[in-house]
Formats: sequence, structure tokens, C-alpha cells
Amino acid sequence: MEKTLYSAENGKIYKVLRVPKIELLSSIGIFKNVTIKKENSYRLGGPVSISLNTRKIAIGKEIASKILVEEVEA
Repeated sequence: MEKTLYSAENGKIYKVLRVPKIELLSSIGIFKNVTIKKENSYRLGGPVSISLNTRKIAIGKEIASKILVEEVEA
């Protein structure tokens, strides 16, 4: 089931289904079909923390709400 990165559960692994056309996202390696782990969503509209390969990245709520993901079955 697809959902936004912002609304996805913490601590789970997801495959990216759709990414907004924001150059910064492609420059840090977030593309369609990339696998990421959502670490945490911070309270009160704060950023989302993800792991991508060996990097930890914070993405603002507005952008995270536009990234569609699907949970990867373990």
C-alpha cells in the first residue's frame, strides 16, 4: 500500500514510488525505486530522518509529504 514518506511508520524499509521534481533530491540519491529506511518523524511538523545506504538524511515535512513510498516486505 502506498503512502507518503511523512505518514509512513518509523523504523521500516520502503521503496520510493514517486519523487517530486526537486533537484536536491536527485543530488542526494533519492530516485524512484530506491530503497530507504525511515528512521523518525519529528514532532510538530518537523523533518523526517531517513537512512540511504550509509548516510542519514533529514527531509523537511513539505517535501516528505510529496514522496510516495511502499513498504518492502522482509
